[in-house]
Amino acid sequence: MTNFHNSWSKPPTPSISEKFNEVIKPKGSLKPRIEMAIKSLTGQISKLDGMVTKLKQREDKLFQRIVTATQKHDVHTSKVLANELAEVRKVSKMLGNVRMALEQIELRLTTFHDLGDTVVTIAPTIGLMRSLKSSLGKFMPEADRELGMMTEMLNGLMMESFQGEGAFGMDQSMNEESERILEEAAAVAESSVGDRFPSTPVSTKSATSTRYV
Repeated sequence: MTNFHNSWSKPPTPSISEKFNEVIKPKGSLKPRIEMAIKSLTGQISKLDGMVTKLKQREDKLFQRIVTATQKHDVHTSKVLANELAEVRKVSKMLGNVRMALEQIELRLTTFHDLGDTVVTIAPTIGLMRSLKSSLGKFMPEADRELGMMTEMLNGLMMESFQGEGAFGMDQSMNEESERILEEAAAVAESSVGDRFPSTPVSTKSATSTRYV
């Protein structure tokens, strides 16, 4: 009889899918969920920093090889290496843009104060994360997955916040805000890249320049 009573009164054990849903759409205060998103963003930014550092080291080595080939009037090698360096810099610039955008998201999530501010912050952030997923996924598949889960979590937060008030959709102003964030991040990243990288010699004319003597 005791066993029957225990089994009758014992609360049901949540299934695996229910536990997963609780992770994606947890109940309770907004702040812990925002903090969890910030922590994940910080981890991705740190990984991007490591990738950008490695690319910078490769760029420096390639540039020195181009200088050496140019001094030897080896036009073919100079052009091949210059093309390779251009591709590496292209990737580095893109990762720099992504990093700056993630930093913007982190800043916005960090500075929210109440529900109204959170809504204004999260709505463009969700769109921005979706924009970054395809670019970042080419180089960091795990980051692509994490951004996807973060987007779902923030979506759940938005839906929960507006439960009973109708579905929440991103309007044109929110999309424009996302685009503005991307443009700001690209401008900052491009300025940073321009300060770090010297120009690339691509012709034999550069070999006669005192720059390489």
